[in-house]
Amino acid sequence: MAKKENSKETGKRISKSLAITMIAGITFMLLFVYGTAGFLLFQYFKHEQPEVASAPIEAYEEPKDEEKSESKEENSEAEEPSSLQAPPSDLVAAYQTLESPMERNMEQVASLKESVVQIEAGESQGSGVLISEYGHIVTNYHVIESSPYMAKAYFESEDGTVMKKDLMLLGYDNRQDLAILQVKNREGMNQKPIPLGAVSEVSAGQRIVTIGSPRGLINTVSDGIVSGLRETEAQTLIQITAPISPGNSGGALLNMKGELIGLTTFKIDQSENLNFAISASDIKQLIDENPQWINP
Repeated sequence: MAKKENSKETGKRISKSLAITMIAGITFMLLFVYGTAGFLLFQYFKHEQPEVASAPIEAYEEPKDEEKSESKEENSEAEEPSSLQAPPSDLVAAYQTLESPMERNMEQVASLKESVVQIEAGESQGSGVLISEYGHIVTNYHVIESSPYMAKAYFESEDGTVMKKDLMLLGYDNRQDLAILQVKNREGMNQKPIPLGAVSEVSAGQRIVTIGSPRGLINTVSDGIVSGLRETEAQTLIQITAPISPGNSGGALLNMKGELIGLTTFKIDQSENLNFAISASDIKQLIDENPQWINP
């Protein structure tokens, strides 16, 4: 029995040694195969890799002083800007011709402010426009309505002095909100009247100037454009963008020729640029229907 057990153990040892030997052999073969394959691939890619050509690097030599000075002169000549020349005189004159008329017109129209007056009638205050050499002034009727026979006009001259004159009411049309007054004593007056303009020439987008006494600030000049013409049952209204404030009522609405095309009258509250003037056509109609008011 002892011999049989020994032979079994000996057989087990031989089998175990054989298995180990086979595993080691297989491992060695795998390592050899993979190693050989890796080496062959390395050789393949090594020979197939493209070559990058590079230009040979030349030794740098410091340029001589003469070459440096010549190079600096060439660069300075290349970089030196060309001298600016004045534009031809005829071009300057043409530019001034384009720009000057509007500026001159604005100055001429603004110079008419001496012919626009501040009016006080009791506690009411507004503006008025001199329309004749005999001291006739047109304004809104609501400016003098509270005290029509106690109205006074304040003329401001170019040097800033203010001259006060009593006014006499000649007539009015409360439906059109227009009134004609006249200076009682014209002594010392040299203001030029403002002529009436043609409303038929007024159009949307046209430049305009207003002159009045908003909040008592006499001869305040503003500019804007005509937004449109609005026809009502009683009259023609000119809608403008120039601002209107209390005290502007009865002030001058002028075109760029310096002609009176309307009286600034009212604005719609809680809105922007909804300002309106009574047109000069309504003023002319009132005068034509009542010539005795204007005749000296």
